[in-house]
Amino acid sequence: PARTLVGEAPAIKALVHAINKVAKTDATVLILGESGTGKELIAEAIHAASPRASGPLVKVNCAALVETLLLSELFGHERGAFTGAVGRRRGRFEIAEGGTLFLDEIGDISPRTQVALLRVLEQRTFERVGGTTTLRADVRIVCATHRDLRAMVDRGEFREDLYYRLRGITLEVPPLRERMADLPRIAEALLHRIAAERDESPKHLSTEALALLTRHRWPGNVRELENALRAASLFANGDTIEVEDLVANVDGLRRLYESQGDDVPRSSLVATSAATATEVAYSEVRQGTSLGELKRRIERDCIARALTETNGNITRAAMLLGMKRPRLSQLVKQYNLG
Repeated sequence: PARTLVGEAPAIKALVHAINKVAKTDATVLILGESGTGKELIAEAIHAASPRASGPLVKVNCAALVETLLLSELFGHERGAFTGAVGRRRGRFEIAEGGTLFLDEIGDISPRTQVALLRVLEQRTFERVGGTTTLRADVRIVCATHRDLRAMVDRGEFREDLYYRLRGITLEVPPLRERMADLPRIAEALLHRIAAERDESPKHLSTEALALLTRHRWPGNVRELENALRAASLFANGDTIEVEDLVANVDGLRRLYESQGDDVPRSSLVATSAATATEVAYSEVRQGTSLGELKRRIERDCIARALTETNGNITRAAMLLGMKRPRLSQLVKQYNLG
């Protein structure tokens, strides 16, 4: 399944709203956020919602290439432009014609590349490396970085004129630790995608496993969470990922678990999970979500999960949720879960 932006946190809702607004324009966009927060996902969403959606989305990781190779990668080169250039090659700007060019880790480009990129942004023209023919650039540019470009400008490491060209429209992606209320929903979406890739049924997190995940700070953000779930789901026995599966396969979670004592009883984990859920819920309320809306969201998610676990069997799902079948049928229709 396609990757999608998942979450109900106010910052994510605001981000989705901004994406839909920005996508309709052809303006250059700068996406800021820590590593692993999903900046590439934002670029994909902007392209998909834009008038250029039928055109190509071309991605370049600027940090992965040295200066000469990056210039050739972006603008192409003529035969003999440098050692190894045995023929003419089209660059990413040409390949992205009519579409979107996503430049990831833009804060890592060299001064020479900064000058070349500034010219494209100002004049919409460029030349291949070693060439003299001026080419037009009909592309929408989206950039991303985890660096503080303003601080880099102050230190003389990044051109100020390019900085202001790039930050015409700036979108910030919040780190996972600032939207922990979304973690269960994100984890579920990741597990479904992982299962689809492996052509198997999606696995679920036990209450205790989810409690452990919510106590981690996730310095690597959603990418770290995805890696943890990939490892745990691969080795988990059955359809449920338990605490043991997480601590056995993910070093960060193992250290967190061991720091609380190896003999922490399961009842303690359940109690911690309940406390964590309350903290997350109250945090949502403090950020503007009404208690009624929060209750409806939890009710809908629990029903959806019960239906998934029972393969859509209303009677079994009702027993699992401790409610009468007619009432569950009514809620299934109300929440469009049929």
